Amino acid sequence: MSTTRPDTMPVLVADIGGTNARAGLITEPGREPGTVFSRPTADFPGLAGFLQAAMAQLGGEHVPSRVICAVASPLNDDTVRLTNAGWTFSISATRQTLRLDHLVLVNDWVAQGWAVTRLSESHRVQHNAGHPAADAPLLALGPGTGLGSALITRLGSQWSVFATEGGHISLGITSRREAEIALYIHQRFGHCSAERVASGVGMEAVHDALRAIDGHPPRALSAEAIARKAVAGDPLCAEVLERFTAALGSAAGDLALATGARGGIYLGGGIIPALGDAFDWTCFLERFTAKGRFHDYLAAIPVYAIQHPAPALLGLSVYLEAQA
Repeated sequence: MSTTRPDTMPVLVADIGGTNARAGLITEPGREPGTVFSRPTADFPGLAGFLQAAMAQLGGEHVPSRVICAVASPLNDDTVRLTNAGWTFSISATRQTLRLDHLVLVNDWVAQGWAVTRLSESHRVQHNAGHPAADAPLLALGPGTGLGSALITRLGSQWSVFATEGGHISLGITSRREAEIALYIHQRFGHCSAERVASGVGMEAVHDALRAIDGHPPRALSAEAIARKAVAGDPLCAEVLERFTAALGSAAGDLALATGARGGIYLGGGIIPALGDAFDWTCFLERFTAKGRFHDYLAAIPVYAIQHPAPALLGLSVYLEAQA
């Protein structure tokens, strides 16, 4: 990861997801961009192409020389492979191609985590009766193309956000039906993670699994189509949505126990807002707290839905402010 000075403005911030990529200009750290450039990630072969298009749209005569990107991928070295988007690129080569002074990459859920520290009351909705424990960690997670998460901690007035790979914990199983689905997915992919059920790619995998288990011929459907048919009353797609919701609740509960995130669980990602009233919060919360002796421990944790239109871009701006 490169380093950047937040005192040089403007800075282009970009959120590169498995499905959509967004960008905006930051003129003051801590404040969100006024205009957002958004395109499907698949419209571009890699990061350089998207950033060039964003700069052309947003930069005008003042093309920024500093860029910070949130990407849906672990960041361990110069080569980045976006887990669910099919992009592979070099950070240094991209910087040189675009003639940037600085190019910084952070995990996309680190950006979401920084946004959580700055959300207004109007940009979050609480869905249970829990209360935040003072000075306890917070957890941000949510389903999009994949399932991402980040841990947020506070020491005095200072926040820290840590990338995690919580979506890749093994799926918790509570019934024979779930065991059959998990076995099918495990045989197909070598591991049945929470993401393989509680995400866009997970909904597609569960749909395939249920058709096979119930003796139906294969029929590929996108996550968007599955959700649409579920809302319209298709019984198999409705079960996919139920399994998705239950798995998400179970994973959130496991991660809350593992991290002690009694300060609050913040759910983001693209799928829950897209589902709107079709997302079953009762099912989610039942599975979130279904941990035996620790039911009451989890029931006391507030669970919020993030309703900001571009939280990762806000989070990158807050991250810039924190670096100052």
